[in-house]
Amino acid sequence: MIEGLGGLTGDAIITTLSQIIPLIIGVVIFILALEFALYNLLAKVFKLSNALAYTLLAPAAVAILVFMIYPLLFNVLLAFSDLKRETFGCYSPVSVATCNLDHLYGLDYALDNFTKVFFRVKDGQIVDWGRLLQTAGSTFPALLGRTILWTFFNVIFHFSLGLGLALIMNQKIRFKGLYRALIVIPWALPGVITFLTWKQEFHAQYGFVNILLGTFGIEPISWLRDPLTAFIAVTFVNIWLGVPFYMVMLLGGLQSISPEYYEAAQMDGAGAWDRFRFITMPLLRPILIPAVTLDVIWTFNKLDLIIVMTNGGPQESTNILVSALYNAAFGTAATQRLGFASAFSIIIFIILFIFAIVWITTSGGLKEIYDK
Repeated sequence: MIEGLGGLTGDAIITTLSQIIPLIIGVVIFILALEFALYNLLAKVFKLSNALAYTLLAPAAVAILVFMIYPLLFNVLLAFSDLKRETFGCYSPVSVATCNLDHLYGLDYALDNFTKVFFRVKDGQIVDWGRLLQTAGSTFPALLGRTILWTFFNVIFHFSLGLGLALIMNQKIRFKGLYRALIVIPWALPGVITFLTWKQEFHAQYGFVNILLGTFGIEPISWLRDPLTAFIAVTFVNIWLGVPFYMVMLLGGLQSISPEYYEAAQMDGAGAWDRFRFITMPLLRPILIPAVTLDVIWTFNKLDLIIVMTNGGPQESTNILVSALYNAAFGTAATQRLGFASAFSIIIFIILFIFAIVWITTSGGLKEIYDK
């Protein structure tokens, strides 16, 4: 008999497993049967030479369709709706007939949702920049500027510190494996636990940061109560979290560079800076460009850290676009404006999509592909 743990008895665990395991086995058998049927269809009916490759790719294609393409299309559809807390019932198949709406989706709803992201509208006329939240700094231009500033500082420090650590870890030093493991810890820890821990470390009275500053004779700082210091605090934490990603990526790239390049350059009289500039950085480009692209997208959309540490405060000073979107659409004072939130998210998607296209093309990220 398995002893109960936290109120969960052994019998309950066994009963649950006895119900779940047959279901899992059944799903696996069903998928294998579908794969077998698909392979026979492609190979024997359509007589495709790459039938096996298409069969193996089919699960990934279905996953992309279900978890990426469908949510994206559904999000666009919501942007053309007036879906919010007051109109939830109208979008239910059960009660839609009782609503007095002429239609549930339409271009008018889309124009209203997208307009409210940028402007305040009164009596059908655009009055001024709309406040997404309460303060004057919650307009779209102000939030976009703060988000760009937030992303810029984070990515610059992620890259510079990550590259520096990668260069150090690429040298012959003792206990290299231990150092790598310690550096990767911030990246491996669960995010919410990390954010809550750092929130306590920035406590004005008991936090480790102020205790450390006190040893140098610096007065305690109310980190999370002042707009500037709160922004510095969340930026520091996100930099601390992002450096291991760059270190791992760039260290792999450094280890793939043949030592013969450096030996030949050194024989030609090239110094350390010239070797770094003309050998290391060009050969790291295929790794660096995708890493920077991903980092910009992740940092631009870094919602969880902001929400857990400051919830956009104080005085909404640490809000970036995604946290302002969350608070405006789903905050305690909001009305669950799903149509507005969908329009807002599409704007953010367009901004990041344009950045990715411009950055990849101008940085030469596709040069090797085109050359082939």
